Amino acid sequence: MRSIIIVIGIILATLSLIYGAYKPLVKASSYIGALGKVQTARSVGEFKTIFDTPVFFNSPVGDEEVIKFLSNDISEIIFQENMSEEASRALVDYLEPHLFANSVIHLLNGSRLHSILWQKFGHSEDFVIAENYLKKAKRIGPQLPPVLYGFLGLYSAKGDEENIQKISEEILKYWPNDEKVKSLLQK
Repeated sequence: MRSIIIVIGIILATLSLIYGAYKPLVKASSYIGALGKVQTARSVGEFKTIFDTPVFFNSPVGDEEVIKFLSNDISEIIFQENMSEEASRALVDYLEPHLFANSVIHLLNGSRLHSILWQKFGHSEDFVIAENYLKKAKRIGPQLPPVLYGFLGLYSAKGDEENIQKISEEILKYWPNDEKVKSLLQK
C-alpha cells in the first residue's frame, strides 16, 4: 500500500512539473522565438505560421498572456503607415477568436485594435466593434479606469461631444481631481 502511495506521489509531482512549469516554459519560449522570426515575415500567412506554435501550444498557463502580448504586437504592426487594410484586418481576424471574453485586458485590446482600424481606414463598423468591446469590459469592471478612459479616448477621437460629456462626468464621479478630464469638460 505504501509503495502505491509513493508511486502516485511521484506521478503527481511529475505531472505538476510538466503542466505547471515545463509546458508554460515551452509556450513562453516559443512566443519569444516567434518574436525573433516575425521580422522575416513577408505576408500574413507567414505571420500566422510563425505565431501558430505559441498560440496553439497546449499549456494550462500562458494562453492569456501570449494573446495579450500578441495583441499589443499586432496593434503596433497595423499602426504602421504602409500596412494595407487587407493585411491589417487579416491580423485582427487571426487574433480575435483567441481573445478571452471574460478578460478586461483582452476586451480592451480588442477595442484598441478596432479603434486603430477605424481611425486608419474609416469604417464605422470598426468604431461600433471597438465600442462594443468597451461595453463588455465595463460590464466586468464598471469602475475600472482603463475601461472608462478607453471610452473617453474613443469618443474623443470621434468628436462625440454628448458621450464625451457623459463619460467625463462618470470619470469625475470616481476621480474628481482629474484635471485633464475637467479641462476637457470645460472646452
